[in-house]
Amino acid sequence: MFAHLTGMLAQLLAVIAHLIAAATAATQHRLWKLPPWMSPDPEQAAIKAVRLGFTLVAAWLVQRVLFLLVHRGERWLTRASRDTEHGVQRAKTISQILKNAVTVIVGAWAIVHSLEILGWDVKPLLVGASILGAALGFGAQFLVRDIIAGTFIFIEDQFVVGDTIEVNGQAATVEAVTLRSTRLRDFHGRELHVPNGEMKIVVNHSRGWNRAIVDLPIAPGQDLDRVMQVTDKVIEELNADPAWRGLLVDPFVVMGLERVGADGSLLRVVARARPGGDAARLAREARLRLLRRWQDAGIHTWITDPAALRRMTETHTTVDT
Repeated sequence: MFAHLTGMLAQLLAVIAHLIAAATAATQHRLWKLPPWMSPDPEQAAIKAVRLGFTLVAAWLVQRVLFLLVHRGERWLTRASRDTEHGVQRAKTISQILKNAVTVIVGAWAIVHSLEILGWDVKPLLVGASILGAALGFGAQFLVRDIIAGTFIFIEDQFVVGDTIEVNGQAATVEAVTLRSTRLRDFHGRELHVPNGEMKIVVNHSRGWNRAIVDLPIAPGQDLDRVMQVTDKVIEELNADPAWRGLLVDPFVVMGLERVGADGSLLRVVARARPGGDAARLAREARLRLLRRWQDAGIHTWITDPAALRRMTETHTTVDT
């Protein structure tokens, strides 16, 4: 059965090549009037054209099939992780890396096979490419370093697409991960491309929990007992609010006075929130409620010395998304 199909395919190719050759020969002699030494064998050129077309179609079909397998693997990983958010993001990241690898491998095969069809001896070409690659390897140390770092990012599951990370002091959301670099999008919408080997310390804000920190300055001469009473009341109301309680891992706690001096005091309130931007949203809400209630209670937060205010507010800030 297979031999019969192969014979039919060969006959079909021969017929197509013969028709193309006849059309090409007629066109060359009638329209272009090319001399014999500039006119290639029409039948051989037609056969090569048909083989090139089949090569491109085969490469496209192989890529589609492999992409389908990658999609099935992604669904399997998602089900294995029980559809957790981190599991879904990890599956998407692995799928993206595999798709890039499939495209490169299939494209390289199609190019090499096309050169063979055109009559090139690809063996010396491959040997020369390997020698050239070895020579360039000495000057491509940074590229090798980035690829090795990207491999360990994937193996150690340091971050995946969708995570909010901080690299070299720059906080952004991961949009794409390859073995060589990572594409990020910061809060202002700017697109960042960071080589994986340049990531010395990576802070992942999308794992476990984040700390929501609210630091409010208190002007000198205020009744601190009154400040603590009003603050405790506001924090109790915020912790009991159903609209915000779901974002909390641990409720807000009044830590107390962080700094006390002649230029004023600094009150700190903290909570543990879900990973991502929940910590920043909770900190804004707590800060707004405290400032409103303090204003109603006559508690002043202004400080006359700008340098003192800057020193008091130089504390940890939450990452926004």
